[in-house]
Amino acid sequence: MLMDFKSTTTQKLVTYLFYISLSCFITAVLNIVHTVYALKIEFTAASFIIPIFTGLLFGLMLAHIKVLSERLGKMAFTDSLTHIYNRLHFAHFLDAEIDKVKRYGGCFSIIFFDLDNFKDINDNYGHMTGDDVLEKVTEVISKANRSADIFARYGGEEFIILAPETNLSGACIHAERLRNDIEQYKFPKIGHLTSSFGVAEFNAETDDVESILERADKALYMAKEFGRNRVEKA
Repeated sequence: MLMDFKSTTTQKLVTYLFYISLSCFITAVLNIVHTVYALKIEFTAASFIIPIFTGLLFGLMLAHIKVLSERLGKMAFTDSLTHIYNRLHFAHFLDAEIDKVKRYGGCFSIIFFDLDNFKDINDNYGHMTGDDVLEKVTEVISKANRSADIFARYGGEEFIILAPETNLSGACIHAERLRNDIEQYKFPKIGHLTSSFGVAEFNAETDDVESILERADKALYMAKEFGRNRVEKA
């Protein structure tokens, strides 16, 4: 995701500078025509170079401002380590999905999960290794998620997925697939690790933001209580 952002930003910068350069060149040519043929003034090299140089410098400054603006915007809604959505921005998607289901019907589910005994990884291998594990988990889950799924880091080693148009049964099947993918993945340095999942389907008549998250969290707590490395439903 980060590489895609960098690539897109570079392409936009190159495109922007190209059009600025083209604009400067056309302006310089028109300046030559106007100076020589309309004003009948002797044309110099400086009259040709200065508009181009000034335009390129101005364009570079605008492009730099544009890149910084995009980076700041991205930082506002993504997690700085994993580069997936952060908890705050996830809440916007959840609000919108609740509103849609209450207005037009349908269903969605929440999948809440965290990594088992993650504190031991930080204690035994260091926080840099722990960060690397979080990044690898993000890659594993991102590859397995459907295109419509909204995936976010909820905090620490906790992650959350909003699964649109997915009932409880379908969300449990998806969560089990994700749990197995994490368990089967061999992480650098630490080898294998497990994860626990809690799943809840939104009830349009009784649920709101707080209750659906609370039910998914309780299901996750049940998975921990029952021995970890499992999926529990609310």
